[in-house]
Amino acid sequence: MKSGLRFGTILVCALAAGAPALFGAATRIWVSDSSADFSLGEARGIAVTIDGSLVLSRASQRVEGISEASLFALAAGRDGTFYAGTGDSGRILRISPAGKVDTLATLKEKEVTALAIGPDGAVYAGGSPGGNVYRVEGGEASLYYASKARYVWALAFSNGQLYVGTGLPGEIHRVSAAGKGERLHATPDAHVRTLYADARHRVWAGTSGSGLVLRVDPAGAVSTMYDSSKSEVTAIAASGDGRIWVAAGSADAGSSGSEPISAPSSAPIAPTGKAATAAREDDGKEKAEVTVSVSTPRLAPPASGSSRAGYSSEVLLFEEGEPARPVWTSSSELVFGLSPDADPAAVLASTGPNGKLYRVAIGRSALERTFDEKQVTAIGGDAIGTNSATGVYRMAAGSRTGEWVSAVKDTGRTSRFGAFRWEGDAPSGTRVEFAFRSGESSAPDNTWSAWTAFSERQHADRNPAPSGRYLQIKVRMGSDGARGPVLRRIEASYRNRNAAPVVDSLTALAPNEVYARSASGGSNVFETTSPDEKGIFTSLEETRAEGTPRRLLRKGYRTLTWRATDADSDTLSYDIEFRPVSATRWLPLRRSLKESFYSFDSTSLPDGDYVFRVTASDAEANPEEKKTGFRDSSPVRVDNTPPVIRRLSSSGATFEFEATDAASPILEAEYSIDSKEWARVEPKDGLSDSAQESYAIPIDPKLRGGFLLIRVTDTSRNVAAASFAIP
Repeated sequence: MKSGLRFGTILVCALAAGAPALFGAATRIWVSDSSADFSLGEARGIAVTIDGSLVLSRASQRVEGISEASLFALAAGRDGTFYAGTGDSGRILRISPAGKVDTLATLKEKEVTALAIGPDGAVYAGGSPGGNVYRVEGGEASLYYASKARYVWALAFSNGQLYVGTGLPGEIHRVSAAGKGERLHATPDAHVRTLYADARHRVWAGTSGSGLVLRVDPAGAVSTMYDSSKSEVTAIAASGDGRIWVAAGSADAGSSGSEPISAPSSAPIAPTGKAATAAREDDGKEKAEVTVSVSTPRLAPPASGSSRAGYSSEVLLFEEGEPARPVWTSSSELVFGLSPDADPAAVLASTGPNGKLYRVAIGRSALERTFDEKQVTAIGGDAIGTNSATGVYRMAAGSRTGEWVSAVKDTGRTSRFGAFRWEGDAPSGTRVEFAFRSGESSAPDNTWSAWTAFSERQHADRNPAPSGRYLQIKVRMGSDGARGPVLRRIEASYRNRNAAPVVDSLTALAPNEVYARSASGGSNVFETTSPDEKGIFTSLEETRAEGTPRRLLRKGYRTLTWRATDADSDTLSYDIEFRPVSATRWLPLRRSLKESFYSFDSTSLPDGDYVFRVTASDAEANPEEKKTGFRDSSPVRVDNTPPVIRRLSSSGATFEFEATDAASPILEAEYSIDSKEWARVEPKDGLSDSAQESYAIPIDPKLRGGFLLIRVTDTSRNVAAASFAIP
């Protein structure tokens, strides 16, 4: 026996504790090792166990010769024979243990909506519309009870008596013998949709309309056990340990209220768009069981065109002396039927519209199998009935094979796939094989790679799928006898291609503004580096960087600030270059910066307009696959020349002057007389917005001969001063 087989070696980088933060895109591992993980995939002859393993299902064989429009009910006889209630011809089909199909009886009603096997071994059938119950023996159907309702939805025997659930009106009847019955209860709902007789001779009932769970005691008293938030109680069953399980559901659309939402639909639902394309492009082989979309991340877009959209459902557990509690919910499926499972603490739940059969237990659920038919409507013993299209499957023993296809794994962006391994058991006479495919679209289509060849290699150190953003894994299992393989865990490693950094923004602060960190002790002490060491520019350096940068002023300095991101969270370094606006050649300003700002002395440059470029690099984290990204600034004006102040004509009451600047507009003008406080003076035109402005200062004649000091500042914060004697 091969046990715990491991395919290849996992290549894991930067995941170990203490790995340096500068590492680039880390190798990640996609792990599937639980029922929740495996239930996201597609099961074809493979079941997901409650404890989270993949195993071969019992082989299923579709019964040939069933061509009815719809299937409403299944019942298992004592000798291995199954009976199916169908529409629209009112036939009761008999399916022998060998798989032969014939018509047991034909009712005058169009639909056989309920079946039960009586204590006498006879078949009892409910006909709709018409509301009659028939006893079938020897191929003859005789009227057993007339409910006077439109529908008979459910039949159940308890303590030798037949209970009948009807629709329009919604009632519960009890029949003690042919033609002898009574109405036990009339519900406020239009339909009594399901009945179940427990081991204590109590009959449980579920209604359609307000979703009530009722219970009838042996004496005939009726109690409401639960008022569901769903519109219909669709199924009731007991697990092997005797606990009662109830399924309830609702539909946002497709139900008028006159017909239960769980009534089978005979209209097939065909996949469209990418789903249909993907189905055609698979391996093209006929499948004994189906491929369906299961859950997020989806295998293909959901089928459109169904009139019964918007399903939601829940499975509730009733334990003696305890309130009902939900143990399973779905926002996209409707439970049609419940049945005991081989696990005494679980039940099987048949659903639509995606043709899935689940195993449900407290706190756990697993995908048992999927079907091509979109509605798994009824379960009776080892038989499963479906609609859209109508079919009956029987479980069988013997050699078997199955496939499981994972949900699509989104790795985030194009990735290189590494090693793959699995853990489980493959006894002699069994096999486990794997295939892979990848692509760049979220739903598999004809742009994806073909499936790789199936392989059982034990030392495949690399997943053969080509690089891509999305990955799928296909598992094929086989057994020649009763024993089968078990797959408990799948691991597939991948590494994203290194993403280039992105410089999201680059701006220049106002002239003379700098970013600097506070040195220890709270004093703002800076050291200027020699231009001889790091090029022509003098910059601000600190020996100890602490805290958040502060914005300060330093004459002649310009500051660039930027924001950069990296999808891999790589450590980035930055190079800064510049060029005059009129030039094309980039010149270095500073290399290998770690901060996202840089202050430099712009007096090393002639006045003019310059463009600056910041290039972000992740080379430190990715020396073999480094990537860069850059951003250019808008033109930045460098102006270190102060304005010029020129005296104009003056009268005894005013002093007029003019301020001009070669590169920048005049920002403000001030004056002081005899060294007193500065006073602001506005230009003659009222707006300080030009490179040349004229001013008039009012002068008190008493101040003649005094000392007049004028100070002018341009928008580059260059300051000019001039003094005059007041005439």
